[in-house]
Amino acid sequence: MSAKQELRDRLLTVIEPLRLETRASRTTIRLDLPEIDVHVNLPAAESRQSGVKSLEQEGSLNQRAAATVVWLEKERRILVQEDFETGRTAPPKELIEIYGTLAQMLGPLVQDGKLIGWISVHSNVAPRPWASNDISALQQALDAVQVILRDI
Repeated sequence: MSAKQELRDRLLTVIEPLRLETRASRTTIRLDLPEIDVHVNLPAAESRQSGVKSLEQEGSLNQRAAATVVWLEKERRILVQEDFETGRTAPPKELIEIYGTLAQMLGPLVQDGKLIGWISVHSNVAPRPWASNDISALQQALDAVQVILRDI
């Protein structure tokens, strides 16, 4: 098994339970690990409900230029967006128009002082408030991924 596939399998053990616990439509992890050919343009791992479009095939969007990722780069903390219509930091329009996402949480993955990726938790059903236990679940997932990243 390749290092990339092994990493994907390990990441799925984190984001699948995260999706279920938060009742999300989709969870993804994006990472920049060029040494194993993993880049943020495509998710390193994705979990989604049946009928929810996958983000794994579309890599043309400049993820790092997205306002939400620029915010993560600056703030280095969880971004909670309950309703894309009323939020200040606009997500990529493709996320709404093509993939049907209406609310999200993003959590930064930082290594050696650099933003190397993030975890996304998406709601495609409706805008929604993210409860404190949803935010805690995302934080626990971020911590678990940091442990996985130390092993590679």
